[in-house]
Amino acid sequence: MGAAIGGVGLAHWHEQGDQGLVADIPSGPIAVLGGTGALGAALAARLNAAGCEVWIGSRDLDKARAAAMQHGPAVRGASLAEAAASCDIIFLTVPYAAHADTLSQIREAAQGKIVVDTTVPLRPPKVGRVQLPAAGCAALEAAEILGKAVRVVSALQNIGAEKLGSGKAVDADVLVTGDDGEAVELVRSLLGRLGLSSWHAGPLANAAAAEALTSVLIQINRRYKIDQAGVRITGRAKDAPAPPRSLSVTAVPGLPMFKEGDDLGSAITQALVDCGLTLQDGDVVVIAQKAVSKVEGRTVPLSTVAPSDTALAAAAKAEKDPAVVELVLRESQELMRVVPGVIISRHRTGHVLANSGIDASNVDSRETPTVLLWPSDPDLSARALRAGLEAKSGVRLAVIISDSLGRAWRMGTVGAAIGVAGLQALRDRRGESDLFGRELQATVIGVADEIAAAASLVIGEGAEGTPVAVVRGAAYDPDPADGGIGALLRPLERDLFR
Repeated sequence: MGAAIGGVGLAHWHEQGDQGLVADIPSGPIAVLGGTGALGAALAARLNAAGCEVWIGSRDLDKARAAAMQHGPAVRGASLAEAAASCDIIFLTVPYAAHADTLSQIREAAQGKIVVDTTVPLRPPKVGRVQLPAAGCAALEAAEILGKAVRVVSALQNIGAEKLGSGKAVDADVLVTGDDGEAVELVRSLLGRLGLSSWHAGPLANAAAAEALTSVLIQINRRYKIDQAGVRITGRAKDAPAPPRSLSVTAVPGLPMFKEGDDLGSAITQALVDCGLTLQDGDVVVIAQKAVSKVEGRTVPLSTVAPSDTALAAAAKAEKDPAVVELVLRESQELMRVVPGVIISRHRTGHVLANSGIDASNVDSRETPTVLLWPSDPDLSARALRAGLEAKSGVRLAVIISDSLGRAWRMGTVGAAIGVAGLQALRDRRGESDLFGRELQATVIGVADEIAAAASLVIGEGAEGTPVAVVRGAAYDPDPADGGIGALLRPLERDLFR
């Protein structure tokens, strides 16, 4: 299906999934009007890197030529009209205040060509507020000024200059609109050559949505301190196979050595921003118990502990420091086993573990021997952290506070949940069917422990210094009521070993 659009030859078109027809990539020169500005310069650089011949157009010829020299010999500087006359595809990247005047200057030169309008009708200082013009959007205004012989396409409003100019992959989609389907697909092919993912979003009037969305993204950037937020189109073709299940576990770097009174939630949020990780709906933030205990002031210098007679007797049997054993007693419902080197207790929260969770690793004991206790209420701590992280990120999350626990009849410790918020600790699959249609009778999954164990692989136990991990893709049941960890704890009457 050969065609020519404004002098640009198209050898053929081909199918690409359900996103429509995609044209061969054009080979002629491309004009970037406003190429001395941030967005225009970034676009010119990306076009140049992709092997395109580029003309930078500006009101100021000297500035245009100086800007072109920054890109190399394949880029030329010219006036607005000369650049438009020399190219069959024209990108308009000027501020909205210069939009109408620029279009008037190139109207004659643009006849029969494609003009890609990237303009957003921002009116400083209220750039975070949607202010669409009377025509409906800037792209429709461009079409009115240029006339019917010009094929106006709208694109790139939601890709920031810094992101575009980085030369790296852009984690965002471009919404492309226009009334001429062939022109839209040719522009999309060119964007693909630049490494940008795009979607045909309908007629030119729909550019109003992309233009308005820019102000929304500006607000999100400001509120959540995001570096150039973008948009992604999700979903899949109806006849496409389901994507493979995947799980990612990412340690959050750059966190400080926490101390009593620190704002743990704010520190996590800032560290996420610093490492470029954006939280998503359904993510689980797993936080090592030690970080929570430290900010809650659960450190205890052993010199401040007076052992009781019971602690002295148990300490002698376990061959442990009587002050530590005293703290074990205070933190437990009962001591279940006391043998040389080992005390197994039922913690006051119901967990069965060694030494009531009391630990001295990664605790500063340079001045005096010091140990760390579990948070007073791990579930309450998880709920508070979840509320803070959700308020800052604007997404639905779950939070797990984890520690490394031993297991009956198994060697070694494994990450386990000691406090949860936002997810049901157990995932009850009884009543579902297996591959052969048989009803599951006893499948109840300790999903909170599974997620905590996965996170422990990147949180570490030694000098890693990464007490927080983000787990993405885990299957769990949300728990708006925040029932906590209790469902994971086996009731005393169902203790099979007593």
